[in-house]
Amino acid sequence: MTGHESRNGEDHDEPIFTTCGPDGASIRCRVCGAVDQVVCDEMPSMAGYGTDAYTRCTRCGSVETSDPVFGWRAKSAPWPPTPSQSQQ
Repeated sequence: MTGHESRNGEDHDEPIFTTCGPDGASIRCRVCGAVDQVVCDEMPSMAGYGTDAYTRCTRCGSVETSDPVFGWRAKSAPWPPTPSQSQQ
């Protein structure tokens, strides 16, 4: 264990990303432990009202999304990553 919380690639109701550091100035991925390696964006919703938003970890690929139709969802990437078939 490396000090972060293992999520094993499963969907959960808990947030994947948390704030950390002085005054909560950084964002930490709870799956792989990366700090400030996230991409966030918001866009007008495809539903025609509100906004769709996502936050994705660039290190492990875990994602949180929200939209006015389906609400908030979290999808954890497997961590540690499994070796690809080409590397075996």
